[in-house]
Amino acid sequence: MWVSLGVKALRIGWPEGLRMTEQMVGKSRMRHILTCGLYEDVFPAMGEHEEAWKEIGRLDYEALCRRETHHGRGLTAKFCGMADEAMKAARERGPWIYKEASKHSIWLPPRAYNCFYTWLKMAPDLIGVRREIDKTKWAGVPAAVVDGHTREGRDLGRRITILSGHYENHLKLGQMVGKIGWAKVRKMVHANKTEWDG
Repeated sequence: MWVSLGVKALRIGWPEGLRMTEQMVGKSRMRHILTCGLYEDVFPAMGEHEEAWKEIGRLDYEALCRRETHHGRGLTAKFCGMADEAMKAARERGPWIYKEASKHSIWLPPRAYNCFYTWLKMAPDLIGVRREIDKTKWAGVPAAVVDGHTREGRDLGRRITILSGHYENHLKLGQMVGKIGWAKVRKMVHANKTEWDG
């Protein structure tokens, strides 16, 4: 559940959630979580990649959370449209993906191969796109964090929530961010909603 919190806190731009995750999993595991999230969600412009890596290195949660994700930059449909190709590449071209990551001085966990592949292929170039961070104070783990990626979510029979990282859910999140904005998405999350309103 704590790893899931880290993933989803970065997704919605919530530094306090990242700080709580670090307390539970430690700095090393935190950098692993942020590395995966860099390609699954943040999806930095190629020209900002090195800067984003430095933010991960120093655990600069505010800077990372200010970075607009692909959801808010209009890239999610294309990101999700590459799902089959990216998943196949992750299965069949792992050594090539690892080598490409090494060119960027990245240790890339296999879990992130598909998203890193998509990032390489799409080569996003919108520089300087930022969002307001989520300043919500800690009041516990939001229910939307506890999905089928967690033991607790499986025990509850809760497979997919509004923050789950399945491709179809990324697409829905991108649509909702475009329609209602991050502030309203975050409000639902912190109100412990697990499904979309409307």
